[in-house]
Amino acid sequence: MRLKYFIAPFIGLSIALPILALIVYFIFKSDFSFGLLNNKELLDYLKNTSLLTIGTFIAVVFLGTLSAFLNARFEYTGSKFFGFAFILPLAYPAYIIGYTYVGFFEYRGILAELLNMNIKLDILNMYGAIFIFGISMYAYVYILARVSFASVSSTVAELISLQKMSSIKAFFIVYLPLAYPAIFAGSILAIMETLSDYGTVLYFGIDTFSVGIFKNWFGYGDLLGAINVAMVLLVFVFGILAVESKIRTKYRFVSSTHSGKKIEKVKLKGIQNFYAFGVSFLICTVALFIPSGVLIYWFILDMDTLDFEIFGFLYNTLSLNIQSSAIIIALSFVAVYFIRFYPSKLSQITHKISILGYSIPGAVIGIGVLIFSNIIDNSLGHVLLGGSIAMLVFAYASRYFAVSIGSIENGFSKIDKSIDDAGKVFSKSEIKNFFMVYLPLMKPYIISGFLILYIDIAKELPATLLLRPFNFDTIAVRIYELASNEMLYKVGFPSLLLVITTAVAVVLLNTKIVRGKR
Repeated sequence: MRLKYFIAPFIGLSIALPILALIVYFIFKSDFSFGLLNNKELLDYLKNTSLLTIGTFIAVVFLGTLSAFLNARFEYTGSKFFGFAFILPLAYPAYIIGYTYVGFFEYRGILAELLNMNIKLDILNMYGAIFIFGISMYAYVYILARVSFASVSSTVAELISLQKMSSIKAFFIVYLPLAYPAIFAGSILAIMETLSDYGTVLYFGIDTFSVGIFKNWFGYGDLLGAINVAMVLLVFVFGILAVESKIRTKYRFVSSTHSGKKIEKVKLKGIQNFYAFGVSFLICTVALFIPSGVLIYWFILDMDTLDFEIFGFLYNTLSLNIQSSAIIIALSFVAVYFIRFYPSKLSQITHKISILGYSIPGAVIGIGVLIFSNIIDNSLGHVLLGGSIAMLVFAYASRYFAVSIGSIENGFSKIDKSIDDAGKVFSKSEIKNFFMVYLPLMKPYIISGFLILYIDIAKELPATLLLRPFNFDTIAVRIYELASNEMLYKVGFPSLLLVITTAVAVVLLNTKIVRGKR
C-alpha cells in the first residue's frame, strides 16, 4: 500500500529529469563565470530576447483583448464565424506564418504581383518578428479573455448603465480590469512559446537565446557553451514567471465578480456593426487569410513538381505525435489519480517541479535530455538512449506535461468526493474502479488534453531538431530545411499538410463533445 504513495512522485521526478540534469551538470561541470555576462554575444541575446518578449506581449494583449471583447460582448455580421476563425491561427506554427509573409512581401512577391508593381517590404527584422509572433500567438489571450469577458455578471452591466458610461470608458474602467488575470495568463503562454521559438527568429536573423543554444551546440560543437546560454535563459524565464506571479496575486480578487446571471451580448447595428466587422475581418485577414492564401498559392505553383516523399514525413509526424500525446496523457492521468487518492508532501513538491517544463523553451529541455542520455550511455559504455525516439518522446513529456496535467486536474476537480467514497465501499478492486469508474468520467478531459498535446507537439521544432534520430525527419523539420535553403514555394505543400492536421485538432477542441464537458 505504501508503494502507491510513491507512484506520483516517481512520475513527477522522471518528467523533471532533463531540467534537474541540466542544473546539476551546470553546477558541477560548467565553466560559467560572471565575466561571461559581459560577453557581447550574450548581451545581444539578452537585448534581442527582451525586445522580442516585450513587443510580443504588447501585440498579443492588444489583438487578443480586442478580438475577445468583440466576440464576447457583441453580436454583429459574421460574429459567429469570426469567433471560430480567431482561434485557427493556433494551428499555424509561427515560423510558417513568418515564411508566408516573407514570400508575400518580397521583391516580385505575391503582393507585387497583385498590385502589378515592383515593391518590396523588408520584414526580416525585429519589428517583423514581433508582428509575426503577435498574429500567430494572440489566440492564447483571445481564448482566455473571451471566457472572462463573457462571464461578467449582469449586475456589473446594470451598474455601468446607472453610471451612464460610454462603451469605451466602460471597457477601460470596468471590463478590462476584470479580465486582467485571463489576459496575463494568455500572454504568458504566448511569451513562453516565443522564447521557445527557433525557426522564426533564425530565419529573421534575430539572435535570441534559442539561436545562441543552437549556435553553440551545432555551430561550435560546444556543449558547455550551450549549457551556459541555456541557464541564462532559464533565469530569464523564471524572472518573467516571478513578475507574472506578482501580477496574478495582485488581481486575484477578480474571480469573485464572476457570478450570477451572465451579461447578454449587445446587438450592433449601422456604423458600429460595420466597425466591428471591419476590425474582425482585418485581424483574420492578417492572421489567417493571408498565410493560408500564400500557402495555397505556393502549392499551386509547385503542383507539377510536388515531392510526394513528404507523406513519409507526415507519417513520422503523425505516429510520433499520437504516440507521444497518448503516453503523456496516460502518465498525467496516473499521476493525478494517485495524488488524489494517495497525497503526500513529496507528491505535491514533485508535482510542482514536473509542470515547470512548459515554461522552459524546447531548446533548453533538449539540452537537458542530451545531458541525461549522455550520462546513461557513458555509464553503460555504449550508445543506447542518444539519438533515439524514446529520448525525443521524453523531451516532449518534460516540455508539455503541464498541458496535459491541467486538463486532467480540471476533470478530476469536477468529480464529487462522494464518488470516491462509493468506490471504496462497493468496489473490491482498485484497478477495476480505475478503469470502470474514473476513466469513463474523465473521457472528455482526456480527449481535450490529448488534442492540445497533439497541437503543441506538431509545432515543436527546437527539441525535435536537437534530438531526432539520424535519418528521421518530421514535417516541421522538413519545412525548416526547405526554408533554410531559400526554397520558399516548396514550403507550401508540407505546410498545408501540417496545418490541416493541427487545424483538425483545433476544430475538434471546439466541438460540443469536448468543449461542452470540459
